[in-house]
Amino acid sequence: MKDRLYDAHIVAVSFYRQQLYDSPSGWAAEHLRDRGLGTVLARDSEWSVGYAPDGWSQLVGHLRRAGFGDGEIVAAGLAFVTSNGSLVDRFRDRITFPTHDEELRPVGFIGRAAGDRLRYLNTRNTEIYSKAHVLVGLDAQVERLQTGAVPVFVEGTMDAPAVSLAGPEWAGVACCGTAITREQALIARAHSRTSTVLVALDGDLGGQVGAVRSLPVLSEVFDEVLFARLPDKQDPAALHTAGRGRLGGVLGSARPLADFAIEVELAKWSNVLDHLSGQVNAVRAVAPLVASLPAGRVAGEVARLARTVHLDEQVVSREVLAAVGCRRHARSRPRAGRRSGADLETDVPQICRDL
Repeated sequence: MKDRLYDAHIVAVSFYRQQLYDSPSGWAAEHLRDRGLGTVLARDSEWSVGYAPDGWSQLVGHLRRAGFGDGEIVAAGLAFVTSNGSLVDRFRDRITFPTHDEELRPVGFIGRAAGDRLRYLNTRNTEIYSKAHVLVGLDAQVERLQTGAVPVFVEGTMDAPAVSLAGPEWAGVACCGTAITREQALIARAHSRTSTVLVALDGDLGGQVGAVRSLPVLSEVFDEVLFARLPDKQDPAALHTAGRGRLGGVLGSARPLADFAIEVELAKWSNVLDHLSGQVNAVRAVAPLVASLPAGRVAGEVARLARTVHLDEQVVSREVLAAVGCRRHARSRPRAGRRSGADLETDVPQICRDL
């Protein structure tokens, strides 16, 4: 049954893609061009962006003619049954972005509408689709990733191709929200040659919070986690549209996400740093983030943190060392493309010597 669901999505991707080709002056193509993404309209583009035509059952009819039964179409999440028993396309008059699983199989769609309708619509959960286990844009970025490009996690579907146009050293993949899951991180790592990842979520509070929350998840999968801070209320697609080079400049100035996370966490304690309990609690909150830094940077960060919270460096060192021990234990299981537990055992003494 699963094979039929995968096959239905392959047919749907091709159908939606052809619909976009057949409507070069339609709103979908115009919108993509207006966002500076006209290259995805080329027939030789690696991007499989498409268009779900207006109407009630155009995809349903196409799938039926291709030999799929109504039960299979519904099980794939490509249509639903109305109260009167009719089968209706789930995506209608929307730009479609296929989502792919770890094996690069299309398993669902994100549909972008025009006007006042619900802007984004996801495939419902099915036997092969779960939002937390898929990425948008991965299929178009595989060759780039395998030649060393850094995967860049973004929120929106339009952001992914915008990042890819900012330079060959980056590959945009969309998690479609501010929550980056471990499953999504593993998918990106499985197809990446580099052990570095960059987070470029939207430049609003939600994006910043989401970036900080992603640090533990991404640190378990990648050796280096960078953060590109976008201007307030901007997203990668908007920066790309605003002018060539702006998005590339922001991505190129990325810094360790742990640095940003430390700043955010310390800011929460700024009002209680005038007494000992507040100082100690602030250090304990930040210690795991300091422990996630490269070993060569820990000593300097401990000294800076001690100055910030007005505590002796030895106090800060003890809290960080405790956090290092917890982190070492959590990461001690070997993993493909990652350091082994034995490697981590040698890291801790090095950090201790640095302190």
